[in-house]
Amino acid sequence: MIKTILKSGGGDNFEAIVTSRGQLVTAPLHFSDPYTATASVINTAYVISSAKVGERFVITDILLDADRNVSANTPATVVLYEGTSEDTTTASRTILSIEMLKNTNRVITGLNVILSENVWFLLKTDDATINATILGYYVSA
Repeated sequence: MIKTILKSGGGDNFEAIVTSRGQLVTAPLHFSDPYTATASVINTAYVISSAKVGERFVITDILLDADRNVSANTPATVVLYEGTSEDTTTASRTILSIEMLKNTNRVITGLNVILSENVWFLLKTDDATINATILGYYVSA
């Protein structure tokens, strides 16, 4: 374990933000709290971020965790996508589709995926239960 003290250096008194998993949160603009969704019902839409007129959501990191209820032999397909409503399972644009087995996790970092203005960002899976944490921030469209 490495311990360090983080300072902004600019005298602006900003505090470093660290996620519950110990990751340093970095973003060039305003950072929104992590969005977390647990897909516990098969092929059901789970909202990650809501549509906001005049703003786009920028994804910086995605953390996925398949729990012990997911099959150990048949991968669960996890889809993160843009939708036109908060409950649609139809993707207008697929951001990520990934397969996961029981007790596995995926950490996808270094992303700069910009989601369109006034759309919902959703999660669905064909095998429960997948936990997803999305890190990102809103910017003006």
